This record gives sequence, C-alpha cells and structure tokens, in this order.
Amino acid sequence: MASVVKLHPAGRSPFWFACFTDANGRRLKKSTKLTSKSKALRMAIKWQEVANEARERRLTEQRAREVISEIVQSVHGGKGLRWFTVRQWFEHFYKVKAKSSDPATAAKYAQIKREFLAFLGSRADLNVLSVTSDDARAFRDEREKTGISATTLNDSLTILSAYFNGARKAHVISDNPCLGIEAVTDTVTPARRRKQPFTVEQVKALLAAASQDWHGLIKTAFYTGARLENCANLRYRDLDFSADPPLVVFPNYSKHGDEHKVPMHPSLRDLLSISKQRGQLRKAEKIIAFPKKDGDSFLFPSLAQRRTANLSKEFRKLMHKARIQNWKVREGVKGKGKSTARDVWALGFHSFRRTNVSILANKGVPEERRMAITAHATRDVHEGYTHHELARLHEDVAKLPTL
Repeated sequence: MASVVKLHPAGRSPFWFACFTDANGRRLKKSTKLTSKSKALRMAIKWQEVANEARERRLTEQRAREVISEIVQSVHGGKGLRWFTVRQWFEHFYKVKAKSSDPATAAKYAQIKREFLAFLGSRADLNVLSVTSDDARAFRDEREKTGISATTLNDSLTILSAYFNGARKAHVISDNPCLGIEAVTDTVTPARRRKQPFTVEQVKALLAAASQDWHGLIKTAFYTGARLENCANLRYRDLDFSADPPLVVFPNYSKHGDEHKVPMHPSLRDLLSISKQRGQLRKAEKIIAFPKKDGDSFLFPSLAQRRTANLSKEFRKLMHKARIQNWKVREGVKGKGKSTARDVWALGFHSFRRTNVSILANKGVPEERRMAITAHATRDVHEGYTHHELARLHEDVAKLPTL
C-alpha cells in the first residue's frame, strides 16, 4: 500500500515523501518533490503500480513510458509526456531547423539525418533515449572509413550533436550522447595534401567492381589520359583502326573545338576492336554481349550525354565499392581577379589523367611526349599532374658521385 508522509514536521523540507514497496520487497521512502499532499499521493500510487508490475515481471518499456506520462498528466495537468523514436525526433527537429536555416545548412542537416537513420537501421524506430555515445562514435568512425576529411567528420558530428541537443532542451532526453566524443585530427601527410593519381592496384580493383560500360570507360581513360566527358561521349566512328597504329580520335577536345588523337595501347585496341567488330567485350572470364552499332552510336551508351557531375558522383560510389579510400584536400581557385580555396576529393575520375602522366614519367618518357599524349598546353600545368615515385627518385639520387 502506498502512502505519503512529511519526514520533517518542523518544516525544513516542504516536500511529501512517498512510501511504497519496491520490486525486491523493500520498503522505500522517496521524495516526490511536491508540496501538495493529494498530488504526492497520486504519484506514490503510480510508483507502487510500477513496482508491483516489475515484481511480477510484467513491466515493459512501453508500460513504463505510459506510467510516467500518466504521472506528469495527473500531477501537473494537461497532456502527458511526448515520446519520440529516433526517426520521429530527427524528422521533427529537421522540419523546425529547415524553416529557420538557409538551404545549404538545411541540406547538411538532411544528409546527416538520412545517413544516421540508415546507420541505425531497425534501431531507428526505438526510443531516442536508446542512442548512446558508442552509437554516435561508431557512426563517425563508419563515415571515416569512406575517406571523408577530418574537417567534414567533425562538422558532421556537430550537426548530429545539434539534433540531440534539441532533444535535451525539449526534455525528450536528459543527456546528449555526442558530448565528450573527441574530435578527429587530420592524419593526411603533407605529401598527400594534393590531388593524387591511382595506383595500378587501385585501377585493377575498380575494373573488378565496374559494370560493362564503366569497365570500358576506365580502361579508355587509363590508356589515353583523356577527361571524363571526352571518354564518356566517344562514338564508334571515333575509333580509327585503319591508321597505323590505330587511334582514338577525341572530337572537340579543346575549348577551340580541336580534335585530339591518341594511339591505342594494345590492351585498349583489343578491347575496342572486339567491341566494334564482333559486338563482344571480354571481361575476366565472361563474354559480355555488346549490341552491334553503327558509327554514330556511343561506345558506352549508359554513360554518354550525361552530366559530368552526376558521372563523377557515380564513380565515387564505384570507388567505395572497390574499397578505395578517399579524402578531401584544399585546392586554390583563381577567377575574376580573386583567389579562393575549396575542399575537393584527392581521388576521382580525373585521377586517371594523373595516373597516365605519372606512370609515363616514372618509366622515363620525355616530358614533351607526355604532353603530346595529354594535350597539356603548358609545362606548369603538366608538372602538376606528374607524381614521381620514390623508388624512381632513389635511382636518380644514386647516380650522384660518392664524395
């Protein structure tokens, strides 16, 4: 039986204490923090109900929520407590935030909402109270595996923390699980603070993970050093097998509309000649059928005439599938008399251009011939695409005389 008493008759405490038996059979006295005897008694009765259900192993999380809500409603009047699942709270908070934020900020909040709910999976439909600091840290670590820069990771954690801080201010949770999680430090070495070429092993991993058209597009970019847009929009008429050696002819390669011719590597020649003459493409141990096309048809029809930005995003997903780590680097941008900086990916489809130049440079191909292949207009631009291997530099240093 529940009851209430005043433990300090002299008036040192204005609150009534609830007397009830807990789930283990112990008699307890607990302050209700209420000065009204009738309200304190209603709270004590509810506590006793919960203890009885717990002793009989009938108390569930949902029932505990209901009892607390009933206590708030009966003691303080009005509506009971609002309970939110993680999904419900994030949707609710995002709607409020989107109205008061600029579109760019709202887009960042929408992205973190989408990614965190996907990370939780079925647990997103549990009470928001169930999220712990381990969940928040695991979410950050999972995103780190995709190659996101330290700055972006820390910004993401700040946005995630804002969601839970809003819940704390609304008395939906008592503690923010993101507090106390240490910031990520930038571990990228100075040598990697610039855009990078792919290694041969990474190119092989991409080919293994690629679909039919992406497989051909990757090989074309690797062997010609051409840009994404130029490779994706190649047509069968752009393959000149009558020349010796056979050529890939890129129309409208420069801003002046000039065409650019690159000799076919034997591996690329075999790939494209099979595609053109037999309507087949051999990939690993499989024969993948190409429908026979006329000269105006595209080599890679699923990728042709698409926005370059969309193709770049799709390629980054392919990189993730191939388990290639990526990261952001700071790049200077000049324009309209001003110099600014922005974060860009260290690796992307354009890295095949760097790969082509760097491999040729490390194989000893002279600079002027490398520039002829890539159609670089100036040595300064070409030098930015050239990455020398340490092993090659070691061989060069070893040529110096011994003192």
